[in-house]
Amino acid sequence: MKTKSILTILGPAVIMLTLLGCGKKKNPATNETMEVTEASVPDAGSKGKPLGVRSGIIEYSYSGDKTGKSTQYFDDYGVKSAVYAEIVQQGEESKGWSLTLGEDQYMWDMNSSQGMKTKNPMVKQMMELSGGDILEYMAGMYEQMGMTKSGTEMFQGKQCTVFKGDMGKVLIWNGLMMMMEMKIGDMVSRQEVTSIKTNVPVDGKYFRIPEDLTFNEIPGF
Repeated sequence: MKTKSILTILGPAVIMLTLLGCGKKKNPATNETMEVTEASVPDAGSKGKPLGVRSGIIEYSYSGDKTGKSTQYFDDYGVKSAVYAEIVQQGEESKGWSLTLGEDQYMWDMNSSQGMKTKNPMVKQMMELSGGDILEYMAGMYEQMGMTKSGTEMFQGKQCTVFKGDMGKVLIWNGLMMMMEMKIGDMVSRQEVTSIKTNVPVDGKYFRIPEDLTFNEIPGF
């Protein structure tokens, strides 16, 4: 079933897109008030907010072992998130969606009448933490991947926290993945933001579960 290829592509991507933490950095006051606000992570009392910005629409490009593009739509500080991807990997093209509503995750291929449903307990854990705890939680995750925090770097006009390791490099801004480059053996994979709009209205249609599909339960992450 082609949905399996969508799970392979979108499952890890959604986890990275919605759950990665970002270091809090105080910026000097400027006339770009929104930019200063967006550049911080949720404050210490902001439980239930996996991301530091309320809503957004982000476009990504893929290169390396897989090529293509994806668009992420999110609202409620990342509690609701939807990703549409068109990916070519090993000569096979896949088009599909991944929808995250709290800890529930749905994935389906555009050419299939069935999809997959799973629970992502990491989301639930994130929503039970405050802003400062989220940062520590995600730093611990990266350490398990062999990555450590390595300062900051500008990317697409955003000052991102850098995580580096033998596997590669990840740039995070406000809980959102801006760039990820991974190398496993001879395989290199890169995903990067090409367009980002934050704190904008996002149509609720992106967060609706399709009624014409059958979702099969699979074990959680």
